[in-house]
Amino acid sequence: MNLLIKILLLLIFNFSFSQNITGKVIDSLTKKPLEYANVTLMTKNKGVYTDSKGVFNFDITKHLYDTLRISSIGYHSKSIVLDGFRTKKDVKVDVLLKEKITELNEVVINSKKIEYKEKHTLGEKRNGITSVSSLIGYETGVLIENPFRKEGKLKKVYIKLKKRKDVNFVASLNIKFYSYDAANKKPGYELYTKNIVVKTKNKNYTLNIKVEDFDIYLPEEGMCIGVEFIDPKNESKKYDRIGPAYGFKFSNEEVLTWSKYRGKSWRLGFVEFKRGNFGDRSKKGNVMIGVDVLMPKE
Repeated sequence: MNLLIKILLLLIFNFSFSQNITGKVIDSLTKKPLEYANVTLMTKNKGVYTDSKGVFNFDITKHLYDTLRISSIGYHSKSIVLDGFRTKKDVKVDVLLKEKITELNEVVINSKKIEYKEKHTLGEKRNGITSVSSLIGYETGVLIENPFRKEGKLKKVYIKLKKRKDVNFVASLNIKFYSYDAANKKPGYELYTKNIVVKTKNKNYTLNIKVEDFDIYLPEEGMCIGVEFIDPKNESKKYDRIGPAYGFKFSNEEVLTWSKYRGKSWRLGFVEFKRGNFGDRSKKGNVMIGVDVLMPKE
């Protein structure tokens, strides 16, 4: 009897040890695969990205009472309750995401072509005195205020980056653009619905991303720029030190930086430096992200 119990326990252990879900995330209309889609647990900050074919693989062995959330820029997210797969060893699913249709305000058509020529730099300009690191899957959002109160066209996004010591993995960045939800003081809806992925170097430098050809416009009320640290091939390990780090500027003004994990809700983001590091218990400030914007010629 003892031998039989041991065999049964061994079979149960082997059955649960390799429980995976493999899926393909695709556009519900065009059936095209969606690259860089986020697949993440709802109750834990753990997830993966889809590859160039929209495919993902996720170990659900210890998460069968959780829910997977699948999200991609420009699409409505979808959830998969894992409890239904408890008796299945390996699961294969196709996840169809529906494209968002943004209801824009009424547009007044003007036959006169607008010339955008006056260049201005908005956002944090001066070098920060320190840096703040990020992790794979975390997105940092920064408010870019518009002091001109008129629409402008984005020419370039710049991000101040700093070298991080003893790095195991160098992340790529996914650049995103949002309206500013002034009522709730956080990023709003997406202004551009495609991924803009750029590679980085682990050193002190300013990363410049040209976006003029993408026709992204700065609203009169300003906009939020999101920068997500990504691992497109899911190669990084759990305890890797991720580089580079963001340049960070201390400020006594209102904190205009937010963060979120793999498409979850935004949280007001700030860094607290404990006494002994900088002599202050809670110095706060903003990540150094800005833009060059072209304003209409007067």
